Amino acid sequence: MDIFLIKKTVNNEDGMVMIFALMVLMILTISGVAAINISNNETTIVRNEQLSSSEFYQAESGINDARINFVDWLTNAFLVLPETVAFATFDSISSDANGNPVATIQVRCIEGTNTPVFDTNISTPVIDPGSVADVMPTMPHKGNPPVGSGYSIKNFEVRRYSITSTSNAGNTVVQAGVWKTFNKY
Repeated sequence: MDIFLIKKTVNNEDGMVMIFALMVLMILTISGVAAINISNNETTIVRNEQLSSSEFYQAESGINDARINFVDWLTNAFLVLPETVAFATFDSISSDANGNPVATIQVRCIEGTNTPVFDTNISTPVIDPGSVADVMPTMPHKGNPPVGSGYSIKNFEVRRYSITSTSNAGNTVVQAGVWKTFNKY
């Protein structure tokens, strides 16, 4: 009888299917939760990339808007000011076709003296658009036309300006240097 009892105990598989089914169910549950977390993370990444690109395009459209549509910063009053006075002159807001603000535009005269070089230290979390517009590479305000521009050095000169465009949300700042050609006479 002892041999029969040992043989029955060794060959007893009652409940083994239940344990195996619970293990498979646990593995599937963990895999499902991991897949949902990965999907949520990827969705957040895509959303952030979309917002980032949208803000970049808004700021870039502000630059183009200032170059093409806003002639206020190219008025005689702006252009004849001395370099240090013209440094803080034109601020405006670029809007879309529906009148919604897209970007804040700031135009500054680039001048060769007293212009700090842009600080690449990004340890400060908040960017003040006013201070970013006032920080640009140092170069002379007046100079010769670029080589290959079609303007002769003898008869023309250029004046350099910086256009800073900040997206409506304020998270993206794009800055471009532009020049305007003038007769020397």
